[in-house]
Amino acid sequence: MTAGQAGGAAGPRPGLPLRAVLIAVIALYLIAETALAPFLPQLFDRLYGVDDPGATGLYLWVCRIVGLVALPLWGLAARRRPLHQLVVAGLCSAAVIDLCLGFAPSYASYTALSAASVAANAALLLAYPAFIAEHTRKAAEEQSDPEHAELAAVCSFVAVFHLAAVAATLVGAGVLALPDPRLGVSAFAVVDVLLAVLILRVLRRLPAAEKAAEKAAEKAAEKAAEKNERKPQAAPARPARLTRGRWLLLAQAALIGVAFDFALAVARPFFTEFAEGLGSGSMGGAVLFFLPSVGALVTLPLVRRCHDRFGRRLLPTAAVVCAAGFVWQYAADGLPALVGGRLLAGLGLGLAQVAVEMRQFHSTGTAGPAFTAVETVRSAGLLAAPLVAAAAASRDLALPLTVAAVALVCVSVASLARPAVPGSAPAPLVDAPLPTPRPQPDRTLVTVPADASAPAPVSAHQHPHAHVKEYDR
Repeated sequence: MTAGQAGGAAGPRPGLPLRAVLIAVIALYLIAETALAPFLPQLFDRLYGVDDPGATGLYLWVCRIVGLVALPLWGLAARRRPLHQLVVAGLCSAAVIDLCLGFAPSYASYTALSAASVAANAALLLAYPAFIAEHTRKAAEEQSDPEHAELAAVCSFVAVFHLAAVAATLVGAGVLALPDPRLGVSAFAVVDVLLAVLILRVLRRLPAAEKAAEKAAEKAAEKAAEKNERKPQAAPARPARLTRGRWLLLAQAALIGVAFDFALAVARPFFTEFAEGLGSGSMGGAVLFFLPSVGALVTLPLVRRCHDRFGRRLLPTAAVVCAAGFVWQYAADGLPALVGGRLLAGLGLGLAQVAVEMRQFHSTGTAGPAFTAVETVRSAGLLAAPLVAAAAASRDLALPLTVAAVALVCVSVASLARPAVPGSAPAPLVDAPLPTPRPQPDRTLVTVPADASAPAPVSAHQHPHAHVKEYDR
């Protein structure tokens, strides 16, 4: 029996393999795009005799520029073609490019082919909003709280992100350890082809899942509207204040996103080279590189409890903890201190990453233009990071860690502000995500009171521009 034949009674069963495939797509994208990133300085030196930090920064910058241009084009294509066709097309294109990448004769040709691979693999990012939509659909069927359903979906992605980071680092270290790393680079083509076959067979069911997610989101919005009808209506001037307050929220979300993405990206390209300078060795440097991901995975089971308890305070607190971890790493004079700093940074990273994504959902809702605008601004952090990292590493290999810590402190400061309209009381929309001291908890964290103009909670499938954060290219 196929998914389409299963009908309503068997609806939950096909959701599990579908989500598993979507997770596999996202994980493959992260592994394929980030496996070699921690070892680029060593790879360029070994293959092409290029040991200038600026070469690594330029490579990453070019790849990110191309990715930024390609992603909206894939998003436009998603309006006309089914998801599985686009992802398969991207994977097949990436397979051909990856096969050629292993035989690139020079640094310039390697950079050009890598940029083309990034453009092709950008199609895989379309799976992320579908992944969020599938989680939302399942949660709505089970009548879960929309806020916690959204939190669970974000936590699932963060877990996939960090598991993929661990796997990618090990794969990259393995490729670099080969007698000829070119063979390992070309081997990514085989993985692309295998996953393309899997997607072609399974993801054809996705359009039906998207329609179900839309209906679930509509029902959640109707329930929220009925719940809010009992609250006092706003004054006639409220729509203008709401519009200005929403602009402030969007600006805050974009600023937080830029600083956070920049902090994670700037600390990565030259870390393994720094760790090897302290005596870690190549494999030890790889392990140290993914230790923050291990620390982040440890914190994920506590995210819901921390989110409910701290509310808006979770992000500034977690960002400061992560910044302290980076400062500890900068001051480390040996491997034990470096290990401690990496783990502390990871503990803060796990909570901060979830909090940043939740803050963006609260600020943008599911309005396509707002979501896309914030994501475009956030891309600026990824564009600037490799250039800043290269400039800092040319002075001191540990200096990018300090730059990351400063950026995270900026995240903490920016997240403490409560955007409000001057001369008026704070609007409920602005303060909705805040924990309240009243005995009865506010259950409308991601909905808009009374005013039905705001979008329904968490239908991320409406955004062809996925906001998977790829921090290495």
